Amino acid sequence: MARHGLLAHKAAILVDDASLTDGRSTYLLGEFENLHLRIKQIDIVGNTGIPNYSSKSRESQQFIEDPSEVRAKGCGKRLKSSKEKAISKCNRQCSVCGVAGHDKRTCPNLNSRSNVDTYHIDNTPNKPGEHDTFTTIGSSNFQYM
Repeated sequence: MARHGLLAHKAAILVDDASLTDGRSTYLLGEFENLHLRIKQIDIVGNTGIPNYSSKSRESQQFIEDPSEVRAKGCGKRLKSSKEKAISKCNRQCSVCGVAGHDKRTCPNLNSRSNVDTYHIDNTPNKPGEHDTFTTIGSSNFQYM
């Protein structure tokens, strides 16, 4: 890459100087064509004393391949095997009671607390037809009289 940069820099200087007049421009174009033909002959003949590196550089040149495919946006999750599912479920521990084997959504202690709605704050059961100014804290239906 350093060779390419050096040659491009020198060529840019020549082009800047030659582009000032028409005579310089036509002369430089002719010289570029002559140089191009002479450079091609170096690779073909190979007897100019300059080593032929073109075939060696092609062999050692690395090719850039396409990247690995990426999953499309919005596609589903990968399928887990039953073994993976079993391993991920056995490590669950309930955040309410601390027992392993279930989580907060399926906790038996929370399910038993759902019956609290039918009790007053002083733990006496409501009688049918009896209305208070409020129901227990756990209920979402407030009754006003």
